[in-house]
Amino acid sequence: MKTIVQTKNLSKSFKTYQAVNQLNLEIKEGEIYGFLGPNGAGKSTTIRMILGLMKPSSGSVFVFNKDLAKERIDILKEVGALVENPSYYPHLTARENLEVIRTILKVPVSRIDDVLETVKLSHVANKKVKEFSLGMKQRLGIAQAILHQPKLLILDEPTNGLDPEGIIEMRLLLKELAKNGTTIIVSSHLLSEIEHIATTVAIINKGNLLYQGKMTELKEIFQPKIRLRLNNPSLALTIIEGEIINDDLIIEQQTDESMAILVKQLIEMSIKIYRIEDMEQSLEDTFLSMIERDTNGTIN
Repeated sequence: MKTIVQTKNLSKSFKTYQAVNQLNLEIKEGEIYGFLGPNGAGKSTTIRMILGLMKPSSGSVFVFNKDLAKERIDILKEVGALVENPSYYPHLTARENLEVIRTILKVPVSRIDDVLETVKLSHVANKKVKEFSLGMKQRLGIAQAILHQPKLLILDEPTNGLDPEGIIEMRLLLKELAKNGTTIIVSSHLLSEIEHIATTVAIINKGNLLYQGKMTELKEIFQPKIRLRLNNPSLALTIIEGEIINDDLIIEQQTDESMAILVKQLIEMSIKIYRIEDMEQSLEDTFLSMIERDTNGTIN
């Protein structure tokens, strides 16, 4: 599969503050690439460097196998972006706003109706944008970004401020664009949003890359723990390491053989075993665990 975006040791510092630290990202053609991290992690700074809006302190960016530092103009002709809030003229209609962009980009007039249909705004094409809901304004921003049929679409926190209905509409729109061949990078601080749309995900914290890979592989990073419901969990801690949470004993994952030995020992100590179960860790738990470990300096 062709690589659309690649960063090599990409870094950005502001005086003594290291906002992005040697990021090596790789986005393949046709992916919805989720770019995750808490607020202030360096997501927007990275996106601005990929778009050529900010110069890296060191490292390089390649888009369509071209060096952004040398071929920025040619590259950006094939890129659409929505960074922070969309820009528009509130006193103009959706169609008139798109006509302004169309004139600059020199694309056919027919593209206006095409993108309005894509973002489900055809029925309000002649309505002034100042009367739009926030979700409609976000979709108009995407319509502007895809007017010239870019190969790459970059969206920075596109669901910010949207209500649940607007978020669902945005999900469906991004999936539709990806299905039609557009490679999409979408940043967010909410894993619950990225989980529904992304095929690949990168997680950063304090400018450092913690994970990059398939969404389906993310849960495998942290092994599930085992929960034991006992009548005396404190006594059980004398023979196995763990912690007591809500009166349950939580221990690390065990092999079948070691678990059998533990059960035998507990019975010999007259500890009643009411329940033993695996604790399935959600993707949200995994994400938060990675951030916490990195913040505490314990992640590899």
